[in-house]
Amino acid sequence: MLTVGFSTRDNLMTVAGDNSLEGGLAENWEPSKDAATWAFDLRKGVEFSNGKSLEIEDVIASINLHRGEDSKSGAKGILAGIDKITADGKHKLVFKLKSGDADFPFILTDYHLNILPSKDGEVDWRSGAGTGAYILEEFDPGVRAAFRLNPNRWQQDVGFVDSAELVAINDTTARQTALTSGSVDVINKPDLRTVNMLERNKSLQIVDVPGRIWHVAVILVDQSPYDNNDLRMALKYGIDREGYLRKVLQGYGTLGNDNPIGPAYRYHAADIPQRTYDPDKARHHLKKAGYDGSTLDLYTAELFPGMVGATELYQQDASKAGINIKVVRQPADGWWSNVWRVKPFQMGWWGPRITEDLMLSIAFLSDAAWNDTHFKSERLDELIIGARAELDQKRRAEMYREAQMIIRDDGGHVVPAFANLVQVVSDKVGVPKNSAGAWNIAGSWEMDGGHFIKRWWKT
Repeated sequence: MLTVGFSTRDNLMTVAGDNSLEGGLAENWEPSKDAATWAFDLRKGVEFSNGKSLEIEDVIASINLHRGEDSKSGAKGILAGIDKITADGKHKLVFKLKSGDADFPFILTDYHLNILPSKDGEVDWRSGAGTGAYILEEFDPGVRAAFRLNPNRWQQDVGFVDSAELVAINDTTARQTALTSGSVDVINKPDLRTVNMLERNKSLQIVDVPGRIWHVAVILVDQSPYDNNDLRMALKYGIDREGYLRKVLQGYGTLGNDNPIGPAYRYHAADIPQRTYDPDKARHHLKKAGYDGSTLDLYTAELFPGMVGATELYQQDASKAGINIKVVRQPADGWWSNVWRVKPFQMGWWGPRITEDLMLSIAFLSDAAWNDTHFKSERLDELIIGARAELDQKRRAEMYREAQMIIRDDGGHVVPAFANLVQVVSDKVGVPKNSAGAWNIAGSWEMDGGHFIKRWWKT
């Protein structure tokens, strides 16, 4: 759905192939000196696919859709810093923030925040119209989506195929077979346990870039026995991260350190000591926690290829430290409503966010809608909000370092590794590269940040 949105619609801002910020429907943007007011110049002459001209009112209604009091949007939390949105004439949009936000334009790249046409001040989502490079022709939710090139797209330097189709193939083996047989041109989420076989196929390309996806065991810190931080520390020392990176990700990633800000981020605190597998330290914390050997149910599903196996690997590592984990497999369907933020101990993964503030604000503020461990810290809240407005880069780095330490040592996430974004692509598909020959695709999400249909081409 992320790709459907970015193919048929645009945001005010977007993430370029080199992960820099570039204008989408905004052609210029400028902050006030304290970064508490941001002005955006809207592009002129842009039309929606239904012929309606893009107007300031469309942008305001699209953003406000996620800000309403009764909104259930996943973007509501990251927009909480907006005080008001106003129009300054027909082509200038002004965001007044409650406090400074040095990264505010990056927020507007979030996949929720596509710009839709409006009618009488309300978003007209039923129209299906967008300003994107492609027009959605067919849509069968969870099955397929078909697109045709929008001849009136404002962005004429993208869109290299006349039509495209997305097909959902949830079985990993079937997905890879479809690629090797030529039935599809591109797949995401290959099974990394067999990716070496795909690497040997000369008709395929392995397209991978450092990513911000993090694999994680999620612990609800307000539920017994997990409300004891010594038990949580034991679980953190009870996983072999190097083994996880080697066996689960086949080396396509980097080591995790129990916080979400990995090496791909600007403010990753590389000087924080790397937590390692240490059964003796795990047993020390178990003893302090008064752990009696009771079974800890760890819920899992095949949310990514090999996730169940990764859970079993964690179970084996933890058993050597005296931690009795029982793997409880659940269906992937219904996971996000029946398990995530419900079960007290669960495996999972987090999709990437392009900036530290986006990641921390959406999941680590005490009142964040997606705070999936229920961890609350006044000091962490202060750091996240303070760093957001801090324009001094050195001071900002210090604040993000302290935030990473709090999450690492007190929080409820066991983060063994960060996964590269790995796609497998037919050699008949052109993928952008930079002057050094490296892939020039966004690492904000899989598939070139969700923009691959309009940025890649057939050779």
